[in-house]
Amino acid sequence: MDSAETVDTFDPRRRGLSPLGAAARRHARRLVATGLSTAGFVFAAVRDPGILSPAAGVSPTAGVSTDVVTAGGPALLVRLELGVLAGLLAAGASLVFLAQRDPAVDIRAAWGWFALAAAGFLVGTAAARQVAPALFDLLVEWGRVTADSRQSALELELFFPAAVGGGAAVAPLLLGLRRAGALSRRLAGGTRGLSLLCLVAFAACFSPPDSTTFALYAAPPAVGLGVAVAWVEFG
Repeated sequence: MDSAETVDTFDPRRRGLSPLGAAARRHARRLVATGLSTAGFVFAAVRDPGILSPAAGVSPTAGVSTDVVTAGGPALLVRLELGVLAGLLAAGASLVFLAQRDPAVDIRAAWGWFALAAAGFLVGTAAARQVAPALFDLLVEWGRVTADSRQSALELELFFPAAVGGGAAVAPLLLGLRRAGALSRRLAGGTRGLSLLCLVAFAACFSPPDSTTFALYAAPPAVGLGVAVAWVEFG
């Protein structure tokens, strides 16, 4: 793309969009295609989502969730959820790289923040995977989920770690995008509102149908968002 191209080209109608928002509007079809193709590939590749569970391969005497995860055939809905999540992540990564075509955006200036976000996601996910089977057993004991629900077990053991990892990554990710010039310098209301909507949608779609697990999924990203906003407002 011509280096002389200005920010106005990305937001020709002057809707007040951030460079990231303008790139999303400009490349919407490409992003949808990326997300759908990734989702389809993951859905086809993961024939049995139980193999991704932290309880997979563990002795059946290790806990309630082990029996549930390793028994039976693949869960169609969980495969769909895995595909959707992978598609969203792929589209999001593509959006960041498309946004850097805007002359106002300098992704290289924020590589430190992005590296911290990646490290936070990996550490948070790994830590949550270790406690997910025990957490499922605890929720069964409390009567929040049923012991024979393979779908609930898989959703908790696969997507709760993603929620914790995302919570650890969201603050440095938003701060990095802000540092790169892709988002509003003050993480304005639109950014905060969209972030809240995304985390609520994630908790609603990927958690078992229970208010306790909904809160467990929503809390880590909400804390991360709060840290980012506090950093900008009071840092």
